[in-house]
Amino acid sequence: MGGSSAVEICGEAPDTSGAFSKKALLAAAADCSAYQACGFRAAAVVLQRELKGWAEDPSGENLGRARAAYDNAMNEWSSIEGLQFGPVADGPVDEYHGRGIRTKIHPWPSTNRCNVETQISTQEYASADGFKYVPPSGRGLFAIEYVLFTNYSDTVCAANQQAYADWNALSSSELAAAKRSYAVAVASDVVRLADTLVGVWAPDGENFKAKLLAFDGYGSEQETLNIVAWSLIYPEAEIKDWKLGPFSTVPVTPASIGPETPYSLRGIENLRVNLRAFEMLFWGCRGGEGLGFDDWLTEAGAADLRDDIRAAYEQAALAADAFPAMQDATTAEFDDFYRAIKPLADLLKSSFFGSGSPLNLKLPASAGSDTD
Repeated sequence: MGGSSAVEICGEAPDTSGAFSKKALLAAAADCSAYQACGFRAAAVVLQRELKGWAEDPSGENLGRARAAYDNAMNEWSSIEGLQFGPVADGPVDEYHGRGIRTKIHPWPSTNRCNVETQISTQEYASADGFKYVPPSGRGLFAIEYVLFTNYSDTVCAANQQAYADWNALSSSELAAAKRSYAVAVASDVVRLADTLVGVWAPDGENFKAKLLAFDGYGSEQETLNIVAWSLIYPEAEIKDWKLGPFSTVPVTPASIGPETPYSLRGIENLRVNLRAFEMLFWGCRGGEGLGFDDWLTEAGAADLRDDIRAAYEQAALAADAFPAMQDATTAEFDDFYRAIKPLADLLKSSFFGSGSPLNLKLPASAGSDTD
């Protein structure tokens, strides 16, 4: 693929070891998030470059390079998926500092093929307003995946939509060129968003770490820790209920959620990285070493819960490592995987968070209304 790797640009994962304090835990979470943002930006820049190369010379070799760059970017993003607090988060997740950067980069589960095809056929994104009015469901890594891994000649947009007429007015060569042009434009927008995310954490930028340590906007240390800790609910909601539930026999709401990466078919790879991101926040950023929420449990005299979560996590990680490509998995295999994830999800929801939490962590409203 060429170019510098994320490690060459960002260095090794930060060493967050040291004596536990709540402020030190917040600092560790901030350092880990800044590191992940740097890694994603490095991958996004390579993706942008490879897409430009493919657009200029649409050879099979250049398509392969662009697809490999997409895979790398999706890997890097799947780590950030597990660190949703601060500006990367949506407003309902972090009502104090969320600004929805995540949704514009990776809009799943709210993705829409017609919205991608509308931009390809009408080229509204090329107006003076750029991506200002492009809905998140038709941009970001989803739109790039659509272009790189499909070759649709039809559109799912309705016949009474302008996009339908514009799409069908294009010749096959014009359509292919329009797809590549949109992918390049989207990649440039993703790099812009990645730059913003890196700038949020940069000491000479917004220095969001300092805001976390000062509880700026959050009002208290406990509320700040609670918002950061909500990232740890990811295995309960997004993994168990959204990524596995709809494909198992377990009734899940909403059951209409589709695969996370339906065209590149790399859903299990995403999920494995999501679990490693959980490990980084819970046990420490350097491969599960360093300050994490496990140290807070130890400090609070809740070593039994700490150890139970470790055992449940290891069961979930082993199940993820053994799971086949999602498109090849049977319903029975999804049921087994769901059951392997559920002990971790249940511990998080009923013991780590909630009325019995030894850390006094409250559940997010979305999880509190979920009764499974």
